[in-house]
Amino acid sequence: MSKASVRGKAPSADEQASHWVIRHSGQPLDPQAQAEFDAWYHADPRHAAAYERLARVWRRMGQIDRGKLAARPPRKRRTALALALIAAGGLAAYTLRDFQPGADYASGTQPLRVALPDGSRAILDAHSAIALDFGPDKREVRLLAGQALFEAAPRRAAGPAFTVVTANARATALGTRYTVTRDPDATRVTVYTHQVAVQCLACADAQARILEPGQRIAVSAAGMRRDPAPPESAPAWSEGLLAFNDTALPAAAAQLARYTGKRILVLGERARNTRVSGTAGIADPKRALDLLLAQTKVRITDLPGLLILR
Repeated sequence: MSKASVRGKAPSADEQASHWVIRHSGQPLDPQAQAEFDAWYHADPRHAAAYERLARVWRRMGQIDRGKLAARPPRKRRTALALALIAAGGLAAYTLRDFQPGADYASGTQPLRVALPDGSRAILDAHSAIALDFGPDKREVRLLAGQALFEAAPRRAAGPAFTVVTANARATALGTRYTVTRDPDATRVTVYTHQVAVQCLACADAQARILEPGQRIAVSAAGMRRDPAPPESAPAWSEGLLAFNDTALPAAAAQLARYTGKRILVLGERARNTRVSGTAGIADPKRALDLLLAQTKVRITDLPGLLILR
């Protein structure tokens, strides 16, 4: 099976439109890029509708009511302007972070479930991407960004093993469920059932390490380091949840921010010193924060592209 035959859906009209809106917000397009935009815009009425809708949202995010600003003290005017710029910049960052050239499947702000060609399954965490290379002699997934939970289909007689590859690691399933996480400094593999053989592609020692259930390993150019893994049958995010146990609010907000198209800012000493406990659903991060903060004095301000906790 060719790579093209298993490629995921093309980017939606909204995804393509967001790309063009951001490009138009910077330097003027060169003639070639302008021609590409014109061709895309006129190719389908849905393209034009999506672009105009997102362009209006972008303009509203960048606009400040001058009359209201003039009535505010200078310090408050600077604060409002700064928050508007943060909100506008946040939308650009969250739109660009999910652009992964060559990806067959890419998730947005929520996990994405994918059925792979051999019967295996993958759940991509938010802002994650994979590329597939499947055929008679290969079952390989390349993790391009983020993290994913894999449930490998059994290996057929004389058939290829199921393998996940990053820039510095190769994780081969021995009939198993495991996660692979691509961080800036390392690849992390966590095993939940059966075994996984992990190789370091950037190390002089290419000998595979066998991981058992409940084990985790970090792989980088410096080598491989085993770390303790949480006692669970699957990562909480794959079930739509995040669990917090006396967690500092900035850390909890950073985790929840993965699952919303908004930035989350924690401002002020009271908010920064607040600790939260509980289980939160990731489908609605704003509601999750409402519940986590219900017994505290921290308040939430909901702005376009931005949640402020203070």
